[in-house]
Amino acid sequence: MERTCCKQRYIPVSFETLGLKKPILKGVRDAGYDQPTEIQQHAIPKVLAGEELIGLGQTGSGKTAAFGLPMLDRLCGGEPGLRGLIIVPTRELCVQVAENLRTYAKHAGLHVCTAFGGIDLSIQESAFKRGLDVLVACPGRLIDHLERRNITLENVEMVVLDEADRMLDMGFMPQIRRIFLRMPDERQNLLFSATLPQEVESLVEDFLPGAERVQIGRRSESAKTISHRFAAVSVHDKPDAIERLLRQEDGKVLVFCNKKIGCEKLGNMLKRAGLPADSIHGDKSAEARHACLGAFSRGRTRFLIATDVAGRGIDVDDVELVVNYDFPLVLEDYVHRSGRTGRAGKTGRAVSLVAPSERKLYEAVKAHLSGKEVKNAPSAPGRGYGLPKRRDGGKRGGRRPGRGGGRRAAAGAV
Repeated sequence: MERTCCKQRYIPVSFETLGLKKPILKGVRDAGYDQPTEIQQHAIPKVLAGEELIGLGQTGSGKTAAFGLPMLDRLCGGEPGLRGLIIVPTRELCVQVAENLRTYAKHAGLHVCTAFGGIDLSIQESAFKRGLDVLVACPGRLIDHLERRNITLENVEMVVLDEADRMLDMGFMPQIRRIFLRMPDERQNLLFSATLPQEVESLVEDFLPGAERVQIGRRSESAKTISHRFAAVSVHDKPDAIERLLRQEDGKVLVFCNKKIGCEKLGNMLKRAGLPADSIHGDKSAEARHACLGAFSRGRTRFLIATDVAGRGIDVDDVELVVNYDFPLVLEDYVHRSGRTGRAGKTGRAVSLVAPSERKLYEAVKAHLSGKEVKNAPSAPGRGYGLPKRRDGGKRGGRRPGRGGGRRAAAGAV
Protein backbone atom coordinates (compact mmCIF):
# COMPACT_ATOMS: atom_id res chain seq x y z
CA MET A 1 0.00 0.00 0.00
CA GLU A 2 1.36 3.39 -1.01
CA ARG A 3 1.90 5.75 1.90
CA THR A 4 1.27 9.45 1.57
CA CYS A 5 3.48 11.93 3.34
CA CYS A 6 1.43 13.91 5.81
CA LYS A 7 1.23 17.64 5.17
CA GLN A 8 3.89 19.55 7.02
CA ARG A 9 4.44 23.26 7.36
CA TYR A 10 7.39 24.41 5.26
CA ILE A 11 10.03 25.71 7.64
CA PRO A 12 13.14 26.96 5.78
CA VAL A 13 16.20 24.93 6.72
CA SER A 14 19.72 24.70 5.37
CA PHE A 15 21.17 21.96 3.16
CA GLU A 16 23.58 21.17 6.00
CA THR A 17 20.74 20.11 8.29
CA LEU A 18 19.41 17.65 5.69
CA GLY A 19 22.37 15.34 6.29
CA LEU A 20 24.31 15.75 3.04
CA LYS A 21 28.05 15.00 3.00
CA LYS A 22 30.58 17.82 2.75
CA PRO A 23 31.64 17.14 -0.89
CA ILE A 24 27.99 17.36 -1.97
CA LEU A 25 27.44 20.52 0.07
CA LYS A 26 30.38 22.10 -1.78
CA GLY A 27 28.64 21.26 -5.06
CA VAL A 28 25.42 22.81 -3.75
CA ARG A 29 27.29 26.03 -3.01
CA ASP A 30 28.84 25.94 -6.51
CA ALA A 31 25.32 25.69 -7.92
CA GLY A 32 24.40 28.85 -6.02
CA TYR A 33 21.72 27.27 -3.83
CA ASP A 34 21.06 28.95 -0.48
CA GLN A 35 18.15 27.03 1.01
CA PRO A 36 16.37 23.84 -0.05
CA THR A 37 12.98 24.20 -1.69
CA GLU A 38 9.96 22.59 -0.09
CA ILE A 39 10.16 19.37 -2.11
CA GLN A 40 13.91 19.14 -1.44
CA GLN A 41 13.37 19.63 2.28
CA HIS A 42 10.88 16.76 2.43
CA ALA A 43 12.40 14.39 -0.15
CA ILE A 44 16.16 14.49 0.52
CA PRO A 45 16.10 13.02 4.06
CA LYS A 46 13.75 10.24 2.97
CA VAL A 47 15.91 9.29 -0.02
CA LEU A 48 19.04 9.39 2.15
CA ALA A 49 17.26 7.01 4.55
CA GLY A 50 16.79 4.53 1.69
CA GLU A 51 13.04 5.00 1.28
CA GLU A 52 11.34 4.56 -2.09
CA LEU A 53 9.60 7.74 -3.09
CA ILE A 54 7.10 9.34 -5.45
CA GLY A 55 7.88 13.06 -5.61
CA LEU A 56 5.24 15.34 -7.08
CA GLY A 57 5.85 19.06 -7.36
CA GLN A 58 5.23 22.04 -9.57
CA THR A 59 7.52 22.58 -12.51
CA GLY A 60 10.43 24.66 -11.25
CA SER A 61 10.08 23.44 -7.66
CA GLY A 62 13.56 21.87 -7.61
CA LYS A 63 12.89 18.20 -8.31
CA THR A 64 16.25 17.55 -10.02
CA ALA A 65 18.18 18.44 -6.86
CA ALA A 66 15.59 16.62 -4.75
CA PHE A 67 16.65 13.30 -6.28
CA GLY A 68 20.11 14.20 -7.61
CA LEU A 69 21.69 15.39 -4.36
CA PRO A 70 20.76 12.35 -2.23
CA MET A 71 21.70 9.97 -5.07
CA LEU A 72 25.19 11.49 -5.33
CA ASP A 73 25.47 11.55 -1.54
CA ARG A 74 24.72 7.83 -1.24
CA LEU A 75 27.15 6.94 -4.05
CA CYS A 76 29.93 9.19 -2.75
CA GLY A 77 32.89 7.16 -1.49
CA GLY A 78 31.66 3.85 -2.91
CA GLU A 79 33.20 1.52 -5.47
CA PRO A 80 33.46 3.10 -8.94
CA GLY A 81 31.10 1.90 -11.65
CA LEU A 82 27.53 2.50 -12.81
CA ARG A 83 25.45 2.57 -9.63
CA GLY A 84 22.96 5.39 -10.27
CA LEU A 85 20.53 5.57 -13.21
CA ILE A 86 18.20 8.43 -14.13
CA ILE A 87 15.75 7.80 -16.98
CA VAL A 88 14.31 10.85 -18.77
CA PRO A 89 12.00 11.22 -21.80
CA THR A 90 13.92 13.70 -23.99
CA ARG A 91 17.43 14.54 -25.14
CA GLU A 92 17.24 18.11 -23.86
CA LEU A 93 16.18 17.03 -20.39
CA CYS A 94 18.94 14.42 -20.42
CA VAL A 95 21.57 17.11 -21.04
CA GLN A 96 20.10 19.53 -18.50
CA VAL A 97 19.87 16.96 -15.69
CA ALA A 98 23.41 15.73 -16.35
CA GLU A 99 24.81 19.27 -16.29
CA ASN A 100 23.15 19.92 -12.93
CA LEU A 101 24.45 16.65 -11.48
CA ARG A 102 27.99 17.36 -12.69
CA THR A 103 27.92 20.62 -10.75
CA TYR A 104 26.66 18.86 -7.61
CA ALA A 105 29.27 16.08 -8.01
CA LYS A 106 32.26 18.31 -8.75
CA HIS A 107 33.93 17.65 -5.38
CA ALA A 108 32.67 14.09 -4.87
CA GLY A 109 34.84 12.29 -7.44
CA LEU A 110 31.76 10.94 -9.25
CA HIS A 111 31.43 10.74 -13.05
CA VAL A 112 28.10 11.60 -14.71
CA CYS A 113 27.48 10.52 -18.32
CA THR A 114 24.58 10.79 -20.77
CA ALA A 115 22.97 8.41 -23.24
CA PHE A 116 20.58 9.89 -25.80
CA GLY A 117 19.90 9.49 -29.49
CA GLY A 118 21.13 11.64 -32.34
CA ILE A 119 24.89 11.22 -31.83
CA ASP A 120 27.23 8.31 -32.51
CA LEU A 121 27.07 5.46 -29.99
CA SER A 122 30.86 5.20 -29.94
CA ILE A 123 31.20 8.76 -28.59
CA GLN A 124 29.07 7.86 -25.58
CA GLU A 125 30.82 4.50 -25.18
CA SER A 126 34.19 6.27 -24.97
CA ALA A 127 32.82 8.53 -22.23
CA PHE A 128 31.63 5.47 -20.27
CA LYS A 129 35.13 3.99 -20.38
CA ARG A 130 36.65 7.17 -18.94
CA GLY A 131 34.49 6.84 -15.84
CA LEU A 132 30.81 6.23 -15.11
CA ASP A 133 29.04 6.37 -11.76
CA VAL A 134 25.72 7.96 -12.72
CA LEU A 135 24.03 7.65 -16.11
CA VAL A 136 21.28 10.00 -17.31
CA ALA A 137 19.60 8.29 -20.25
CA CYS A 138 16.68 8.24 -22.64
CA PRO A 139 15.04 4.78 -22.81
CA GLY A 140 15.73 3.95 -26.47
CA ARG A 141 19.41 4.86 -26.44
CA LEU A 142 19.92 3.11 -23.09
CA ILE A 143 18.59 -0.12 -24.60
CA ASP A 144 20.94 0.33 -27.57
CA HIS A 145 23.93 0.44 -25.23
CA LEU A 146 22.68 -2.52 -23.22
CA GLU A 147 22.24 -4.65 -26.34
CA ARG A 148 25.76 -3.74 -27.50
CA ARG A 149 27.05 -4.57 -24.02
CA ASN A 150 28.60 -1.15 -23.68
CA ILE A 151 27.27 -0.98 -20.13
CA THR A 152 25.68 -3.24 -17.55
CA LEU A 153 23.04 -2.39 -14.96
CA GLU A 154 23.86 -5.28 -12.63
CA ASN A 155 25.35 -2.96 -9.98
CA VAL A 156 22.71 -0.22 -10.08
CA GLU A 157 21.70 0.78 -6.55
CA MET A 158 19.33 3.65 -7.31
CA VAL A 159 17.06 4.40 -10.28
CA VAL A 160 14.98 7.50 -10.94
CA LEU A 161 12.13 7.93 -13.42
CA ASP A 162 12.10 11.67 -14.09
CA GLU A 163 9.16 13.40 -15.83
CA ALA A 164 7.31 10.13 -15.32
CA ASP A 165 3.99 11.38 -16.67
CA ARG A 166 5.56 12.32 -19.99
CA MET A 167 7.50 9.06 -20.07
CA LEU A 168 4.28 7.10 -19.87
CA ASP A 169 2.47 9.47 -22.21
CA MET A 170 5.15 9.07 -24.88
CA GLY A 171 4.80 5.29 -24.89
CA PHE A 172 8.07 4.41 -23.16
CA MET A 173 6.53 1.87 -20.79
CA PRO A 174 7.65 -1.25 -22.75
CA GLN A 175 11.25 0.02 -22.89
CA ILE A 176 11.20 0.92 -19.20
CA ARG A 177 10.02 -2.57 -18.29
CA ARG A 178 12.88 -4.06 -20.32
CA ILE A 179 15.36 -1.81 -18.56
CA PHE A 180 14.07 -2.69 -15.10
CA LEU A 181 14.51 -6.40 -15.84
CA ARG A 182 18.25 -5.75 -16.34
CA MET A 183 18.69 -4.31 -12.83
CA PRO A 184 19.08 -6.11 -9.50
CA ASP A 185 15.96 -6.59 -7.40
CA GLU A 186 17.63 -4.90 -4.46
CA ARG A 187 17.63 -1.27 -5.50
CA GLN A 188 16.02 2.01 -4.50
CA ASN A 189 13.33 3.26 -6.89
CA LEU A 190 12.35 6.93 -7.15
CA LEU A 191 9.75 8.60 -9.36
CA PHE A 192 9.55 12.36 -9.81
CA SER A 193 7.13 14.38 -11.87
CA ALA A 194 5.24 17.66 -12.02
CA THR A 195 1.98 15.86 -12.76
CA LEU A 196 0.70 12.33 -12.39
CA PRO A 197 -2.62 11.80 -14.20
CA GLN A 198 -5.07 9.40 -12.60
CA GLU A 199 -4.92 6.99 -15.54
CA VAL A 200 -1.26 6.17 -14.84
CA GLU A 201 -1.62 5.67 -11.10
CA SER A 202 -1.92 1.89 -11.56
CA LEU A 203 1.38 1.83 -13.46
CA VAL A 204 3.10 3.51 -10.54
CA GLU A 205 2.29 0.48 -8.39
CA ASP A 206 4.32 -1.74 -10.74
CA PHE A 207 7.50 0.23 -10.06
CA LEU A 208 7.10 1.55 -6.53
CA PRO A 209 4.88 -0.71 -4.43
CA GLY A 210 4.66 0.71 -0.93
CA ALA A 211 6.47 3.92 -1.85
CA GLU A 212 5.89 7.05 0.18
CA ARG A 213 4.56 10.08 -1.65
CA VAL A 214 5.81 13.61 -1.20
CA GLN A 215 3.41 15.99 -2.90
CA ILE A 216 4.01 19.73 -2.88
CA GLY A 217 0.82 21.52 -3.87
CA ARG A 218 -2.18 19.84 -5.40
CA ARG A 219 -2.13 17.57 -8.45
CA SER A 220 -1.27 19.29 -11.74
CA GLU A 221 -0.94 22.64 -10.00
CA SER A 222 0.59 25.67 -11.67
CA ALA A 223 3.05 27.75 -9.68
CA LYS A 224 1.40 30.62 -7.81
CA THR A 225 4.10 32.99 -9.04
CA ILE A 226 2.72 32.88 -12.61
CA SER A 227 0.04 35.23 -13.95
CA HIS A 228 -2.14 33.72 -16.70
CA ARG A 229 -3.69 35.68 -19.54
CA PHE A 230 -5.79 34.59 -22.51
CA ALA A 231 -6.47 36.46 -25.75
CA ALA A 232 -9.12 35.48 -28.29
CA VAL A 233 -7.37 35.49 -31.67
CA SER A 234 -8.54 33.97 -34.94
CA VAL A 235 -6.28 31.42 -36.60
CA HIS A 236 -5.79 33.90 -39.43
CA ASP A 237 -4.54 36.64 -37.07
CA LYS A 238 -2.25 34.57 -34.82
CA PRO A 239 0.97 35.22 -36.80
CA ASP A 240 0.52 38.99 -36.61
CA ALA A 241 -0.51 38.81 -32.94
CA ILE A 242 2.59 36.86 -31.90
CA GLU A 243 4.90 39.19 -33.82
CA ARG A 244 3.37 42.28 -32.20
CA LEU A 245 3.59 40.67 -28.77
CA LEU A 246 7.25 39.67 -29.13
CA ARG A 247 8.27 43.13 -30.34
CA GLN A 248 7.15 44.44 -26.94
CA GLU A 249 9.31 41.98 -24.99
CA ASP A 250 12.86 42.68 -23.81
CA GLY A 251 13.54 39.36 -22.04
CA LYS A 252 13.47 35.69 -22.94
CA VAL A 253 10.22 34.29 -24.29
CA LEU A 254 9.32 30.66 -24.89
CA VAL A 255 6.60 30.06 -27.50
CA PHE A 256 4.86 26.69 -27.79
CA CYS A 257 3.38 25.07 -30.90
CA ASN A 258 1.63 21.71 -31.06
CA LYS A 259 3.30 20.37 -34.20
CA LYS A 260 6.86 20.28 -35.50
CA ILE A 261 6.04 21.74 -38.91
CA GLY A 262 4.17 24.66 -37.35
CA CYS A 263 7.05 25.21 -34.94
CA GLU A 264 9.59 25.39 -37.78
CA LYS A 265 7.39 27.69 -39.90
CA LEU A 266 6.76 30.09 -37.05
CA GLY A 267 10.45 30.25 -36.16
CA ASN A 268 11.38 31.00 -39.77
CA MET A 269 8.65 33.66 -40.02
CA LEU A 270 9.90 35.46 -36.93
CA LYS A 271 13.50 35.32 -38.13
CA ARG A 272 12.46 36.81 -41.47
CA ALA A 273 10.75 39.58 -39.51
CA GLY A 274 14.13 40.43 -37.96
CA LEU A 275 13.44 39.04 -34.49
CA PRO A 276 16.10 37.08 -32.51
CA ALA A 277 14.15 33.83 -32.76
CA ASP A 278 14.82 30.16 -33.41
CA SER A 279 12.89 26.88 -33.23
CA ILE A 280 13.53 23.58 -31.44
CA HIS A 281 11.68 20.35 -32.20
CA GLY A 282 12.17 16.63 -32.74
CA ASP A 283 13.09 16.85 -36.43
CA LYS A 284 16.28 18.76 -35.62
CA SER A 285 19.47 16.85 -34.89
CA ALA A 286 20.73 16.50 -31.31
CA GLU A 287 23.60 18.86 -32.10
CA ALA A 288 21.28 21.49 -33.58
CA ARG A 289 18.92 21.28 -30.64
CA HIS A 290 21.77 21.56 -28.15
CA ALA A 291 23.17 24.61 -29.97
CA CYS A 292 19.72 26.19 -30.14
CA LEU A 293 19.10 25.68 -26.44
CA GLY A 294 22.56 27.00 -25.59
CA ALA A 295 21.95 30.18 -27.59
CA PHE A 296 18.65 30.67 -25.76
CA SER A 297 20.24 30.11 -22.35
CA ARG A 298 22.96 32.67 -23.12
CA GLY A 299 20.44 35.20 -24.45
CA ARG A 300 21.72 35.25 -28.05
CA THR A 301 18.30 33.91 -29.05
CA ARG A 302 15.58 35.61 -27.00
CA PHE A 303 12.53 34.02 -28.58
CA LEU A 304 12.51 30.23 -28.72
CA ILE A 305 9.71 28.38 -30.51
CA ALA A 306 9.28 24.83 -29.21
CA THR A 307 7.08 21.76 -29.29
CA ASP A 308 6.04 20.05 -26.05
CA VAL A 309 8.60 17.24 -26.32
CA ALA A 310 11.48 19.67 -26.88
CA GLY A 311 10.08 22.03 -24.26
CA ARG A 312 10.46 19.40 -21.53
CA GLY A 313 14.22 19.90 -21.57
CA ILE A 314 14.17 23.69 -21.38
CA ASP A 315 15.25 24.52 -17.84
CA VAL A 316 16.17 28.18 -18.05
CA ASP A 317 15.56 30.19 -14.89
CA ASP A 318 15.08 33.61 -16.47
CA VAL A 319 12.30 32.94 -18.98
CA GLU A 320 10.03 35.96 -18.46
CA LEU A 321 7.10 34.91 -20.62
CA VAL A 322 5.59 31.70 -21.98
CA VAL A 323 3.24 31.99 -24.96
CA ASN A 324 0.88 29.28 -26.13
CA TYR A 325 0.71 29.99 -29.85
CA ASP A 326 -1.23 26.75 -30.20
CA PHE A 327 -3.35 25.98 -27.16
CA PRO A 328 -2.19 22.77 -25.41
CA LEU A 329 -4.35 19.70 -25.95
CA VAL A 330 -4.37 18.51 -22.33
CA LEU A 331 -4.24 20.24 -18.95
CA GLU A 332 -0.94 18.65 -17.93
CA ASP A 333 0.76 20.18 -20.98
CA TYR A 334 -0.54 23.62 -20.01
CA VAL A 335 0.94 23.17 -16.53
CA HIS A 336 4.31 22.07 -17.94
CA ARG A 337 4.43 24.86 -20.50
CA SER A 338 3.54 27.66 -18.10
CA GLY A 339 5.97 26.16 -15.58
CA ARG A 340 8.92 27.13 -17.78
CA THR A 341 8.53 30.62 -16.27
CA GLY A 342 8.07 31.70 -12.66
CA ARG A 343 10.71 29.22 -11.51
CA ALA A 344 12.43 29.06 -8.12
CA GLY A 345 10.06 31.58 -6.58
CA LYS A 346 10.43 34.19 -9.33
CA THR A 347 7.40 35.78 -10.96
CA GLY A 348 6.45 34.86 -14.51
CA ARG A 349 3.77 35.37 -17.13
CA ALA A 350 1.86 33.03 -19.42
CA VAL A 351 -0.14 34.29 -22.39
CA SER A 352 -2.30 32.03 -24.56
CA LEU A 353 -3.69 32.85 -27.99
CA VAL A 354 -7.11 31.19 -28.12
CA ALA A 355 -8.69 30.45 -31.50
CA PRO A 356 -12.45 29.70 -31.68
CA SER A 357 -11.72 26.00 -32.16
CA GLU A 358 -9.63 26.02 -28.95
CA ARG A 359 -12.35 27.52 -26.77
CA LYS A 360 -13.25 24.25 -25.02
CA LEU A 361 -9.60 23.59 -24.17
CA TYR A 362 -9.35 27.11 -22.78
CA GLU A 363 -12.46 26.61 -20.64
CA ALA A 364 -10.93 23.47 -19.09
CA VAL A 365 -7.74 25.33 -18.18
CA LYS A 366 -9.70 28.32 -16.90
CA ALA A 367 -11.69 26.04 -14.60
CA HIS A 368 -8.47 24.47 -13.30
CA LEU A 369 -6.99 27.87 -12.58
CA SER A 370 -10.06 29.05 -10.69
CA GLY A 371 -9.03 30.95 -7.62
CA LYS A 372 -6.03 32.42 -9.42
CA GLU A 373 -5.92 35.78 -11.13
CA VAL A 374 -6.96 34.77 -14.63
CA LYS A 375 -7.91 37.11 -17.46
CA ASN A 376 -10.77 35.88 -19.60
CA ALA A 377 -10.48 35.60 -23.35
CA PRO A 378 -11.58 38.98 -24.82
CA SER A 379 -14.06 39.23 -27.66
CA ALA A 380 -11.69 41.02 -30.00
CA PRO A 381 -8.29 39.69 -31.16
CA GLY A 382 -5.57 40.52 -28.68
CA ARG A 383 -7.45 43.33 -26.96
CA GLY A 384 -6.04 44.33 -23.58
CA TYR A 385 -3.26 41.75 -23.41
CA GLY A 386 -0.16 43.59 -24.49
CA LEU A 387 -0.83 42.76 -28.13
CA PRO A 388 -0.46 46.14 -29.89
CA LYS A 389 -2.96 47.18 -32.50
CA ARG A 390 -1.88 46.61 -36.07
CA ARG A 391 -0.59 49.73 -37.74
CA ASP A 392 -0.71 48.36 -41.27
CA GLY A 393 -4.45 48.03 -41.70
CA GLY A 394 -4.11 44.28 -41.70
CA LYS A 395 -2.04 44.16 -44.89
CA ARG A 396 1.06 42.06 -44.48
CA GLY A 397 3.22 40.51 -47.10
CA GLY A 398 4.14 36.84 -47.40
CA ARG A 399 2.46 33.68 -46.16
CA ARG A 400 2.21 33.01 -42.45
CA PRO A 401 1.80 29.82 -40.47
CA GLY A 402 -1.88 29.13 -39.99
CA ARG A 403 -2.96 30.85 -43.21
CA GLY A 404 -4.43 28.91 -46.05
CA GLY A 405 -7.24 27.59 -43.85
CA GLY A 406 -9.28 30.78 -43.93
CA ARG A 407 -11.41 30.99 -40.80
CA ARG A 408 -11.60 27.26 -40.29
CA ALA A 409 -10.31 25.61 -37.14
CA ALA A 410 -6.53 25.69 -36.86
CA ALA A 411 -5.27 22.70 -38.80
CA GLY A 412 -2.66 20.94 -36.70
CA ALA A 413 -3.72 22.68 -33.46
CA VAL A 414 -6.61 20.48 -32.42
